Amino acid sequence: MPEINITPFEDISEVNLNDYTDESPLVIPDRPEGLFKKEGNIFEQMRNIDLNHWESVLHNRLLSIQSNFGYAMFYYYKGIPDDEWYISPGNEGQSVQFFPHFEEKHYSNLYNFSFFADTFFLKAFTVFETIGHLLYKQYEIEVDESNFLDKVSFNNALHKMKNIDKSFSDDLFKVKGSDDFKKGVKMRNDIAHNHPPYQVSSGITLGEKSASYGVGEYTTSSEIKETMIGLMRSIQETMEVLEKHLVSNQVSN
Repeated sequence: MPEINITPFEDISEVNLNDYTDESPLVIPDRPEGLFKKEGNIFEQMRNIDLNHWESVLHNRLLSIQSNFGYAMFYYYKGIPDDEWYISPGNEGQSVQFFPHFEEKHYSNLYNFSFFADTFFLKAFTVFETIGHLLYKQYEIEVDESNFLDKVSFNNALHKMKNIDKSFSDDLFKVKGSDDFKKGVKMRNDIAHNHPPYQVSSGITLGEKSASYGVGEYTTSSEIKETMIGLMRSIQETMEVLEKHLVSNQVSN
C-alpha cells in the first residue's frame, strides 16, 4: 500500500459550527434552566448552590457534544466516500481492495471525522452520568458505601427513582430502552472497549476448533453519523423528561 499522508485538524480554523450542527436534534438553552432546585431553609439553599454547579457541568457537556458533532460533520461533508468500503477483486487485480474510491485527502477526512466521533461518544455518556448526579442530589438518594456496586450513576438513579417517582422513572427508562440509546451505547462501547467501528477489523474469526478469514467488519461514516444523531435525540428526549417532571414537581410544591 502506498504511503498516505494525514493532515490532522485540516482547515479546522475555517469551521463555523452553526453551519454544521443543523442536523442535531439537541436544543441547548443559553444557560442552565434551574430545573433542579430545593425549597426550604438555609441548608436547602446551600444544596441549590451545589445543584446549580452541577447544572453548569451538564450545560457545558451538552455544548461539548454539540461542538464535537459539528466538527465531525465538517469533515464528513468534506468527503468520505466509504459507502462502498471494499471491492473484490480490486482495480489492480487484488483479491480485495479497501476504500476503492478514496483519494489521499479522504484519508485525512476520515481520520479527523473519527477523532471527533470518538470524543462525541465518550462525552455523550458523561451527560447521562451528570444527570445521574443531579437526580441523586435533588432527591437526596443515599449511597451504601459498604456495597461497591452502589454508586452514583445514571443507571442506578433510574432504578432508585422507582420508589421515589415511578412515573418519572418509567419515562427515563423508555428513553434508555430506545433503539437510539442502545445503538449509541453499543458504538460507545466499541470505541472504548472493543474494535473501533471506523477501522476495518482483521477478518479473523476463531472458534474452539475452527478458524476463518474474511474481509472484516467496518462501519461507514454515514452509519456513524446516524448513530450520533440518534444518540443526541435520546439526550434531547431525556432533557424533555426532566423538564416535564421537575417543573411539575416544583409547581405542585
